[in-house]
Amino acid sequence: MRPKYDPDQFLSQINEMIGQIKLAYRREKNIVKNDELRSRVHALGEGVLLVQAPAQILERRMHLPSAYLVIPIFSLANAGIPIDWSTFGDVMLHPVSAGIAAGLVGGKLIGIAGFSWLAVKFGLTSLPHGLNFKHIVGVGFMGGIGFTMSIFIAELGFAHHAEDLLMAKTGILLASALAGISGFLWLYFTSEKNG
Repeated sequence: MRPKYDPDQFLSQINEMIGQIKLAYRREKNIVKNDELRSRVHALGEGVLLVQAPAQILERRMHLPSAYLVIPIFSLANAGIPIDWSTFGDVMLHPVSAGIAAGLVGGKLIGIAGFSWLAVKFGLTSLPHGLNFKHIVGVGFMGGIGFTMSIFIAELGFAHHAEDLLMAKTGILLASALAGISGFLWLYFTSEKNG
């Protein structure tokens, strides 16, 4: 079976295009101001797409819908949490669900941000250029989104206690939502706006 493209011809074309990109770059380094550079980079990207197999193209196009729609719905459906709004307040105040939610949101925040701060304070490491502890706190909040593994551990821990397992799963779901929203809002409002 022959490949869809001739590798030697493709490499020759790519090398030629890279030479053209280098020339355009020498004239003006800012790609926003340099129409020729922008068009050459676009042409290079289109050329790479043309040699991909249809399955690769489909896989790339389906990534976002899968990651942000299919997998969350699948996870939520497999969690097996019945939603009863009349008892929602009691469920949230149950010691198991409240403890798990506090552990995932607060514990991850303290663990990630706290140990990062200690590591920097004691000189074990330093923050990369452009990163500060506001970013670390945001990551600490986001760390509480431990949905899949947390449910797996809850199923092991509460295997013979159906009511506690339900409370644990509900606490995990609440913590994941709270951690995601808190992390997003923290990073959104504390990050410097450029432009």
